[in-house]
Amino acid sequence: MKQKWIVKRIEDICEKASSNIAQNKLEGITGDYPVFGASGFVQNADFYHRDSEYIGIVKDGSGVGRVNLYPAYSSLLGTMQYVLPKNGNDIRYIAYALKSLNLASFASGAAIPHIYFKDYGKCELPVPPKDEQERIVAELDLLTGVIEKKKAQLQEYDKLVQSIFYDMFGDPIENPKNWPIKRLGDVCSKLTDGTHNSPVNTPQGDYPYVTAKNIRKTGLDLSDLTYVSEEIHKEIYSRCNPEYGDVLYIKDGITTGIAQVNTLTFEFSLLSSVALLKLKKDIANPYFISVFLNNDSVYKKARSSMGGAAITRLTLAKLKVFNVIVPPLALQQSFADKIASIEKQKAAITQSIAETQKLLDYTMDKYFG
Repeated sequence: MKQKWIVKRIEDICEKASSNIAQNKLEGITGDYPVFGASGFVQNADFYHRDSEYIGIVKDGSGVGRVNLYPAYSSLLGTMQYVLPKNGNDIRYIAYALKSLNLASFASGAAIPHIYFKDYGKCELPVPPKDEQERIVAELDLLTGVIEKKKAQLQEYDKLVQSIFYDMFGDPIENPKNWPIKRLGDVCSKLTDGTHNSPVNTPQGDYPYVTAKNIRKTGLDLSDLTYVSEEIHKEIYSRCNPEYGDVLYIKDGITTGIAQVNTLTFEFSLLSSVALLKLKKDIANPYFISVFLNNDSVYKKARSSMGGAAITRLTLAKLKVFNVIVPPLALQQSFADKIASIEKQKAAITQSIAETQKLLDYTMDKYFG
């Protein structure tokens, strides 16, 4: 322990608060105050729960244990926990310290994992003097800022891709160019999903275990991977075998509707929250289908078909009958060729993000490990 640093339990330096906001109760509400959920911004509302910056932790469902800072005059969904530092500690320092912990390890519950403040509140954190907290935050903020700027670049590239899509194919829902329409199941040789049993997964192992949290609109995010054993992987992969060039599509939970082409050249296991689309190569191009599914209009239409109570989802049956426009394959390929250079630049940025993330992880471990 460094000089003048002390160790404190989370419950001794933070207090908790709860939210009762359900996402389905926000329908029709507008306003100036943001509401956030496990995957980020949900919508604006005409009220707020907190009038100063605060820490939020995902306490239920996908992404359980994830820690983020949120702005003043905003609120969290009920699946999130407010955590409020006290005793004058730097809120950003406490947020970084909490991020260094594996809070997901406190999860209980099979179908929907939960964590409770009464459990993880017993964890201990190193607490240096306030000026040292501020110095550490400045160092970590610098690295985090680099990562955020690169992620913003990825978002701009995605906007460019959608612009090219509109120029070539028009609005995919209104279909002003009268492209043939087929059901998604008819353009796939296989449409299935990952394992419906939550397997034992660990920080290290034989095969990566990919879930909805690893699939983002900007690309595949492997910064928070867990792994499964070879035995478990073989059982999962025998039914659901993602290969290079397949399309991965989130079908369960708050991030439903996001698609990405699988650019990984190694085997991995999928959770049931992700659908696997193996396209018929003589009908559909994976990059065309991925961009089509990520289009704002298509994304909203897909999400309007979701059902379920505890966890909303798109069933495979609904996915198979979802309508897709099917321009000539040569035109789809021309589109894929046009965005190929953009995808290369995105891949380079993604690699740079991964390298910066490693440096951030090392620095976090230096202070909190």
